[in-house]
This record gives sequence, structure tokens and C-alpha cells, in this order.
Amino acid sequence: MVSAVDEAVHNITYALRKYGYYQNSVIIFSTDNGGQPLSGGSNWPLRGRKGTYWEGGVRGLGFVHSPLIRKKRKVSKALVHITDWYPTLVGLAGGNESLTEGVDGYDVWEAISEGKESPRLEILHNIDPLYNHARSGSLQKGYGIWNTAVQASIRAGDWKLLTGDPGYGDWTPPQMLPGFPADWWNLERHTEPRKSVWLFNITGDPYERLDLSEQRPDVVKELLARLVYYNRTAVPVRYPSEDIRADPHLNGGAWVPWVGDEEEDSGTVSTGKRTRTGRRSLNCPKAGHFSEDSTLGSCPTGYKKVMT
Repeated sequence: MVSAVDEAVHNITYALRKYGYYQNSVIIFSTDNGGQPLSGGSNWPLRGRKGTYWEGGVRGLGFVHSPLIRKKRKVSKALVHITDWYPTLVGLAGGNESLTEGVDGYDVWEAISEGKESPRLEILHNIDPLYNHARSGSLQKGYGIWNTAVQASIRAGDWKLLTGDPGYGDWTPPQMLPGFPADWWNLERHTEPRKSVWLFNITGDPYERLDLSEQRPDVVKELLARLVYYNRTAVPVRYPSEDIRADPHLNGGAWVPWVGDEEEDSGTVSTGKRTRTGRRSLNCPKAGHFSEDSTLGSCPTGYKKVMT
């Protein structure tokens, strides 16, 4: 795969030079998430893996190559989120600034090209109200601000907060042998009492080894309040019913679009057995982690809101 990528990059850069576009081009390579150790990936010495909120799952690597970069051959530690690429590229292309109004991203070109401070100060990694709740979490442990049973994570400046169940949180050493010995999986296994709040100075401790949540409750409260702020703007979660027409076996063995435009616009979804018209309703299975200011109204205490 690496050889194929190398060849493709060569072909693209060769074509850019051949047709005179290279001097005005920007080439960006970026990972989408951390590696999966079970499939040969390595995030060492970072904690966690793909699919988790630890740095091994959310911290990405990338590089930007362009004759337009003013300060070349340097490593940037500027805070950048994937949503920043859109306004950055629109700006580089001379696009209308109105195209980026209301988006979550920032134009970070000066941070990349000139080494200036990034305009981004904060990253909401995620809030997942439907993920497994941490049994040890509660609104009380969130100082009455946020239910720490909810899986969430936010970065603000040097600080990073995690609540709920952030996912597998070990430091998995890199593979040194073709196989993966079972005893390696227990190397540096992280053991601690079950908890639902973590706070790290992520700039000074990118490996997330020193939890400061008990020493700095003031910072914890500030970041919990930021989670509440973002949660108020969240779009209600909706999981459509299964549609058997999506089965690859019915589409030549491939995932392809299976809903027609007219059917999608009308909100009608076929399940293969019956036809159901899409609707907004309030379903309150027991769980208890949405705040009363959610966009769907309120559920009784101890219940959560789900779109159906």
C-alpha cells in the first residue's frame, strides 16, 4: 500500500509540474485518526487507539507541501482541526469569505505557512449521548454541571477533559515481531479505580499519564460548562430503521445508494416489510444523560432522549 501511495504522489506531483500548476499548488496529507494496534498500527507512546478519545485515537499527523509556504522545513504544533481545512483552502483559492460564514473551522494558513499562533483555541472532540454510560459517572460527580456518565471530550488551550467511557486506554507498545504475543497486551496495562472524569495538561503531558482532575477542579468545572454549551447546539441523534435494500448481496456485492431522491425527500423509508414515514418523536428509554435544554424537550429524570 505504501508503495502504491508513493507512486500516486509521484504521478500527481509530476503532472502538476508538467502542466505548470505546481508553483501555485498546496499538497496536504493527513491521517483521519489514530492507528489500530490490533491491525498492526502503533500510536506509541500515546495512550489509546483508534475509536477512543485518548490522544492515540484523536491526535493526527500530517504534512503540508507547497512552494507557497514561507517558513519551510519546520514542525508545526499549532492546534488544527479537520474543520479548519475548508476555510483555509477557500482562503488560499481566493474564495468569497461569505462561503465560510457560520462554519466551525478557522483559516489556519498563517499558522502553517508563517509559524504564527493558530486562531483555534478549542476543539470539541465529541459528545456521544448514546454510547455506553460509565457506571461510575453522575451529575453529582460533574459538580451539577454535566453528567459524567456521558462519553465526551474537549480540548481548550493546554487542557483536555474526558468524561464517561473514553474507550480502551492502555499504552500499547509497538510491534517488534511478526505476531503479537498475548503477554504484550498486558505490558504497561493501566489499572485504576473506575472513574468518569480525567483532566490532563495535554501540552506538557501528551501521553496522558498524570490525571489532574482532583488537583484542578476549577479547570474541570470550566470545561464541563463548555460541554454544556456545545451540547445545547447539538442536532438530535437519529438512527433510522434498518433497510434491507442496503444489503450488498442485493447490490452486486457492493455498498451503493439504495434510496431514490423522491423517496428521500418525502421522508419515507422502506424496511422491506412495510413502509414507514419519517417523523420526529420523543422516545425516553431509561439512561439519563440529556440536559433539560435539549432541542426535543424534556424527559423524566433518569431517562434520555432518542430520535426515532
